[in-house]
Amino acid sequence: MIKRLLFSSLLMTSLAASAQTVIFSEDFETEAGRNSWINTDRDGDGEKWEFDNSSVEAFTGYYATSWSWFFEAFTPDNTLTSPVITMPNNSGKKLNLKFDVGAYDDEVFQEHYAVYVIPATSTFTGTETPVFEETLDAGYMAEAKHVTVDISSYKGQNVKVVFRHYNCTDLLVLMIDNIQVLEVETLAVSDFNKANLQVYPNPSSDFIKITGVDNIQKIRLYDVSGKMVLETQSSEADIRKLPVGQYILNVHSGSEIISKKIIKK
Repeated sequence: MIKRLLFSSLLMTSLAASAQTVIFSEDFETEAGRNSWINTDRDGDGEKWEFDNSSVEAFTGYYATSWSWFFEAFTPDNTLTSPVITMPNNSGKKLNLKFDVGAYDDEVFQEHYAVYVIPATSTFTGTETPVFEETLDAGYMAEAKHVTVDISSYKGQNVKVVFRHYNCTDLLVLMIDNIQVLEVETLAVSDFNKANLQVYPNPSSDFIKITGVDNIQKIRLYDVSGKMVLETQSSEADIRKLPVGQYILNVHSGSEIISKKIIKK
């Protein structure tokens, strides 16, 4: 593949410390680590995820990239699948999936992606329900977006994590890095909002309200096909017009996104 150069300077980021156990970590810095991921070109256009170490402001070292434009428009459906991860099953503790994501433009940044957790023995088909999904709302060029997803429902299982770049075209590039699965014992500052997030009622037939999160900038709802069906700059949402079913709620707070599944009844 042709080397795609991105231009900028060093990443400056800081993470809050907490009493936690690292179950899985990937920063793509080693060749063995990069080669342990399954890289699939689902749409057959010859383009896959790549690993780049060009200097950009929001990422340092190697990071994963998937392109929706490079001298021509692509309509990607590219997946990057982790090696098998064994999830612990400790009562009273939770499991968080964390990763950094960004684009590389302040105008064409609306890359769409989803994250899935699938059984270790299965092969990704595209019909699975994601644990997280969004269309990027900014380029995150100076600092990556830090995403935290609660995956405690997979305790005690052997799983794989799948990152899928799809449902977009003719933009530029999606970048992913610093993937971790953490068993959290006590709350980090960055975990506080996630732990206190409450959506009620859930299930709901008409309205939902989000509490426990400071500085809510907006909330978005995605259906199981990955389409954004609602966006509001409020802590409340009217879901009366939405079809019955399962949705992914993304709560945007600062540079973080907190994700939770909800049900419209």
